[in-house]
Amino acid sequence: MNPTKKFIARKQELFSKITELINAEGYENITIRGICKKLDISTGTFYHYFSEKGDLAWALFSDIDDFFSNEVLSQFKEDEVENLKLFCTCYGKYNIRNGVETSRCINMAPLKNNSVNYLDENRKIFKVLKDLLIRGVEKKQFNSSIDPEETARMLMVLLRGYSSDWAKHDGNYDLVSSIEKFIVLFSKSLTLNPQ
Repeated sequence: MNPTKKFIARKQELFSKITELINAEGYENITIRGICKKLDISTGTFYHYFSEKGDLAWALFSDIDDFFSNEVLSQFKEDEVENLKLFCTCYGKYNIRNGVETSRCINMAPLKNNSVNYLDENRKIFKVLKDLLIRGVEKKQFNSSIDPEETARMLMVLLRGYSSDWAKHDGNYDLVSSIEKFIVLFSKSLTLNPQ
């Protein structure tokens, strides 16, 4: 295995274990020293893969971006209304798969600081959604009077809101079912012709 692939594989392995710690203890409650102790690694090993604790939050955001640009996008078909439903339900499934605490981190953490803006619309997840909406308008599956970029922004706010509420309630309701009900109504509004 080449050194770059080995580095990426080891970083992903550590990140997976750290995500389990985040879910067990909460992002705010973990420290680098605590992570190293629980994973039986040196602080040097941690800093070899992550420059600071904030890198873990960025890694979470990168993970959801990769999930949507690789796994979800590959499932899209010709019907953009169905793709929109898939996108939204996959957002819920991603949050459930990764757990309440990870969802709290992704959806409720401070989303902007001096070095990074997690709400950046150049992120892959936003691009996947915006492109889907653009294709829907081009195919006349969505109302052309609705700006795809603004619609994508609204949808991301709403999906984060649902996931944040689910995490606030400790995952005690069916997030995917709630999102599915919402997206049926939302997609109807996108397909209505303006009067």
